[in-house]
Amino acid sequence: MTGTALLLTALVGCSKGRETMVGWAKNGSEKHVRAIATDLKTLGDVSDHSTADPTIAPRCTQVLDDVKAAKAFRDPPDKIVNTSWQETLNHVQTAASHCLRNVKTGGGLSLVEAIDAQTSFRDFLSEFERALSQS
Repeated sequence: MTGTALLLTALVGCSKGRETMVGWAKNGSEKHVRAIATDLKTLGDVSDHSTADPTIAPRCTQVLDDVKAAKAFRDPPDKIVNTSWQETLNHVQTAASHCLRNVKTGGGLSLVEAIDAQTSFRDFLSEFERALSQS
């Protein structure tokens, strides 16, 4: 996730203009990208714990809140990046929803779901960097 911070920090010096990936990143999306990066760590962490841990449900609820906020924010202007971002958000939402459901039924979060979300996020970052280099 260090790459995420470096990528977003590098955008601070970019110029303003029409809605571009740089503009999308500088004008609000960075907080959502960072929140999702943090949420991925949370999902990884809770997949290693017993559902008896009382902090799991609130942590997974926070992940769902972050996904909802990210989905409410405007879409990335690049179609490929947008598709990758939406896929990431859907994977994170699925993992967090299953986390909450499984806490209630006594099961744990599937590590596979957390890994799928991380893979989607990594793909998103790759597409994001590609789009930035073309801006």
